[in-house]
Amino acid sequence: MKQEETVYQYIEKAILENRMPPGTRLREVQLADIFGVKRGLIRKVLSRLTSAKLVDHIPNVGAQVACPSLKDGQDLFATRQILEQSVVRQLSGNLSHEQIKSLREYIQQEQQAYQIGDSQKGVGLSAGFHRKLAELTGNRVLLEFLQDIINRTPLVMMSLSQPDPTRACINHDHRNLIDALEAGDSDAAVAIMQQHLQQLEGMFSDETPEPATDLEQIFQQP
Repeated sequence: MKQEETVYQYIEKAILENRMPPGTRLREVQLADIFGVKRGLIRKVLSRLTSAKLVDHIPNVGAQVACPSLKDGQDLFATRQILEQSVVRQLSGNLSHEQIKSLREYIQQEQQAYQIGDSQKGVGLSAGFHRKLAELTGNRVLLEFLQDIINRTPLVMMSLSQPDPTRACINHDHRNLIDALEAGDSDAAVAIMQQHLQQLEGMFSDETPEPATDLEQIFQQP
């Protein structure tokens, strides 16, 4: 099981970091050779990734990185709006000085990643910021639902956004949101979150990225 989990995490990370665009073929034999495991293990991993909505299984074609439709993206962001507006309303005025300080330190790392051009790290930190907010509510059920949706967001953005889905996070939304939470201004916090998510959804386009072809290079250091 440990080996299966390791392979799962490597493939999941490659998808979420946009190293394998939507539509990239995931051939069992090739992946088994790359990771030095049996095809049965790869089949289990791909099945789990399919359940997580990160991989599609196409009849007579096989597994490939999922290609979310425009409707999928719209539904995902509609759900995020409901859940994340609830999160910031719950947190407004209820965070300790240490929690606010921790959030500010976190977004400093996020902005530094974007400023030096490390978009993969930046995307991960941006998603992590939203997870951290959900964690601070103490509501495990809410966190579980939201984490699943947030994990699918990078793939949706990569599938539907052009040319660079990371650019919308290089702004002051997260900082302004923390300011509103600290001030206890729940209406402002909700408005900032709503606008932030609308801005991301507004980047959808009809163009699609080219699938990756060299899986060995992607996983050259598993």
